[in-house]
Amino acid sequence: MLDFLNPILGRHPERIKANVEIYTWQTCPYCMRAKLLLWWKGVNYTEYKIDGDEAARNQMAERANGRRSVPQVFINNEHVGGCDDIYKLDGNAQLDPLLTQPSA
Repeated sequence: MLDFLNPILGRHPERIKANVEIYTWQTCPYCMRAKLLLWWKGVNYTEYKIDGDEAARNQMAERANGRRSVPQVFINNEHVGGCDDIYKLDGNAQLDPLLTQPSA
């Protein structure tokens, strides 16, 4: 709708090629913050809402090297961490290069 503002705001969703997945709880403030960053970057991500689903949480933990906190973010099937981790990647100019890599 307001796509014409993307270049002005520094957003380049057309550059995003990666497959991004995020495990969340619906009311988790860190999940909301992580999703906000991904939205700002123009990422169309797959969200797994695991509220109260222990089997899904176990699956997430298995993929996330034992981490059971939410959110957990995966880019091209590689675990990159939680909310603080992706903000740190972004602050170090390392997130955009990950997001522009096409999935294998």
